[in-house]
Amino acid sequence: MEILIKKIISNLTYIDASIISNKTKFKDLGFDSIDMVELIMVLEDKLKIEVTNNMYYAKTIAELIEQIEELN
Repeated sequence: MEILIKKIISNLTYIDASIISNKTKFKDLGFDSIDMVELIMVLEDKLKIEVTNNMYYAKTIAELIEQIEELN
């Protein structure tokens, strides 16, 4: 799942997935609230999950992954 999330983020930001780590902050990638909504919508579709409001406020990729894992 981690690789998929990084790949999706890479596609949205045009930043090479190899330089994105779990500690990477979304603000450091240039994400704003609209970008987070787009990311969450893509993840919801790809992972077949129902998102929670907390996901929109994740500060790092690790936080987002943790929230997704809690759904399973």
